[in-house]
Amino acid sequence: MYLSQDALDYVLSAKDELMDLERTLCAIPSPSHQEHRRAAFCKDWLEKAGAKGVYIDEVQNVIFPINAEGSSRLTLFAAHMDTVFPDTEPMPMREEDGILYCPGAGDDTGSVALVLMISKYLISRNIQPEDGFLMVCNTCEEVDQSGITHVVDTYQGRLKEAYMMDGLYNQVVNWPVAYQKYKVHIHAQGGHAYLNFGNPSAVVCAASMINEIYALPLPEGCKSSYNVGLISGGTTVNAIPQTVDMAVELRSEIEANLNTLRGQFREIVEKYRKQGTYEIQVEDDGSLPGKGDVDEARQGRINEKIRAIFGEYLEGDTIFRSGAGDLNIPASRGVPGVGFCAYKLGRIHSREEYIDLNSLENALRASLAVVLSCVND
Repeated sequence: MYLSQDALDYVLSAKDELMDLERTLCAIPSPSHQEHRRAAFCKDWLEKAGAKGVYIDEVQNVIFPINAEGSSRLTLFAAHMDTVFPDTEPMPMREEDGILYCPGAGDDTGSVALVLMISKYLISRNIQPEDGFLMVCNTCEEVDQSGITHVVDTYQGRLKEAYMMDGLYNQVVNWPVAYQKYKVHIHAQGGHAYLNFGNPSAVVCAASMINEIYALPLPEGCKSSYNVGLISGGTTVNAIPQTVDMAVELRSEIEANLNTLRGQFREIVEKYRKQGTYEIQVEDDGSLPGKGDVDEARQGRINEKIRAIFGEYLEGDTIFRSGAGDLNIPASRGVPGVGFCAYKLGRIHSREEYIDLNSLENALRASLAVVLSCVND
């Protein structure tokens, strides 16, 4: 048993409010870098629940510190308010047989609702964590992690553990994946497809480069990957293409192995530049750091704690895996932690995204148990 009778009673009494909160949050559009309306709602909701000291920072993160002043061993709990959808007007929402369909309903609106409801429990019981908590609804997970980066920068050197409430049902990310993205622009002479046949083609260059990228040996010791995910260029079927743009992504569970892939990619680019036939521009399109010097003993204890709690409250076996997201930022600074999701959801990042409202009750049990396990740890 990981929850007291009082906590179990709270979950039962709060389940309807939690579902209503999910519906209310879904009705507030929250594109990345435009989360201000949802942020204002969350701050106001927390204050009405009795929160003292909650604030919105410079990048629209909502931060509720609990017994945090002067502590250098804070535990961070966070869920991101932004969705991948650009809509600034309320999106279509419908409910059928306990399933709520709305873009962003599961990723990560359900977790935001859980952070708020858990905060309400801590407030109502005047729970003061020994080393202090940061209850956070953050911005920009879907684009550049600038929201959680600002939180970690603000509390640099003061974070003990990090729990990112985000992901897939009963799955735990405990190893952050580093990635590098590039935009590549290729320019060639081009010309008429028949009259100038044989002139340099940007498509031929791109195709050759892609072939070499996919022939690269992957570094050993962990999972790594490369991908050319977008290609565009040319003007018409009877013209030799003068320009091609492509997007390249490299990933690895180990930062050093990602650096190896970066170097191999640059060698391919330089090879084609040196031919003197093509103009090639490479733009850094964003990166995410991997795992830093984390206390592996504490990380192991976190893993086993989550496994035990989820085994008590959730269906099926808990899956531990690698992944990329907000966890990368604290982990890259040596802060142990996990990313997890305790409710059922599906079709994420699509207009048909949904959340199982009935699963929120167990999600609150499991997530509240995780938070309470840190009060005196």
